Amino acid sequence: MSKVNDKSAAVEAMEEDWAKMDALIGGTKAMRAAGEKYLPRFPAESKDAYDFRVKTSTLYNATGRTVENMAAKPFAEATTVRDIDGDSEKWLENIDLCGNNVTVFAHKLFLAGLGYGLAHVLVDMPSTVDDDGKQLYPTKAAEQSAGVRPYLVLISPKQILGWRSARGPDGQEALSMLRFMESVDEDDGEFGTKTIPQIRVLTPSTWATYRKAEKPAAGQATEDWVPHKQGPVSLGKVPLVTFYTKRTGFMTATPPLIDMADLNIKHWQSSSDQDSILHTARVPLLAISGLQDDDNIEIGPKAFLRLPVGGEAKYVEHTGAAIEAGRMSLQDLENQMRAMGAELLAETQVATTATQNNIEDSEAKSQLKLMVEGEEDALDNAITLMHEWVGREFSGKTDIFKDFSSDAVLVTAGPFVAALIDLVETGMLSKEDAFNEMRRYGIVNPDLVWKDVKARIAADPPAPPKAPDVVVP
Repeated sequence: MSKVNDKSAAVEAMEEDWAKMDALIGGTKAMRAAGEKYLPRFPAESKDAYDFRVKTSTLYNATGRTVENMAAKPFAEATTVRDIDGDSEKWLENIDLCGNNVTVFAHKLFLAGLGYGLAHVLVDMPSTVDDDGKQLYPTKAAEQSAGVRPYLVLISPKQILGWRSARGPDGQEALSMLRFMESVDEDDGEFGTKTIPQIRVLTPSTWATYRKAEKPAAGQATEDWVPHKQGPVSLGKVPLVTFYTKRTGFMTATPPLIDMADLNIKHWQSSSDQDSILHTARVPLLAISGLQDDDNIEIGPKAFLRLPVGGEAKYVEHTGAAIEAGRMSLQDLENQMRAMGAELLAETQVATTATQNNIEDSEAKSQLKLMVEGEEDALDNAITLMHEWVGREFSGKTDIFKDFSSDAVLVTAGPFVAALIDLVETGMLSKEDAFNEMRRYGIVNPDLVWKDVKARIAADPPAPPKAPDVVVP
């Protein structure tokens, strides 16, 4: 029989990828803490030698930096919500009742979604009844005066334990039950506080919380979770909105950068191998032949060896071939990871509606832009639920910055400039047009004017190429 704290099979299936992302985003410290999970121990390697190798390994954190950098791009400008009434607009300044405005909240949501493949927004409402079911506020005006209003809560996918879903009258799949972990702070004694983990269970008409039994009843284990509080839900639906960056199903996804994560783990392991072989190569071995096992020898700057006739002493050193091969392998991995990160900004033709399949009706969009549009929809749905809690309507639209065209070019500025030069040299593009393209994408200062630049080039032409030195035999 399943328990309230049991994880569903769908959650367990996603946890392995989440663990990889957490370790890489956590940097060198987190990867070292993971130990043999991502850095296997060599056969016959002693524990002391392995511990030293882990302690001296350093992560090339391509995955963590890519997640941070890509998640920051949509918030280069403030997130706005159009067509929202004045009273509701005030919510945006502190949308989670933790002091975060809608831009800060949206960035945190996008960061989690990019890392894990999905993230959730719970639309919550403070309770208006006490533990005995008595109304705390006699009127709606009293509620508003007390600051009672809906707010958003960011729910990490790692908090979700399980769910049930069903199709509604409109054919859409929707949650019929949700279980997730959370924690609450409560007073502890005269001055202290304590953090208490609890499980919240939501259905369209009820809510309930469960906590570990402080004084287990007969036959009850200390790890059992027992009902704590419960009550009705007036909204008529489970107020959770899910934001996907790489959806695989209802409430399931895979991290969009998981392939990069696997390469990054391979780089972590290869880098550790490279450090080991460098350490070996830097310490030559003295090989001596012609001595007996019981001969005493002394080696040092003020000592010499007395060898028998035919004896030999020499240092044996690593050839270095494997070192260079390892270095090139690491560079190849780094280049592959850079290319994967750049793919998020690469624009491809995407049909703007289900029926628009030809190129004329399509729009060039990058993966990152599609993710941002998904977050805009998720926030629209969350703000709609906020309005439903208080009996209002919302028909506005969330706007998040998503013009990444210049970023896409800057990532591959070298090949882009080389292509422009080729077009100029083949006569398919003028120098002025090529200059304007580079200015448009921020490769050169956008304040420069071609006429002025051309005049300066004419006044100070580049030096002719230097003739090669002639060697007279």
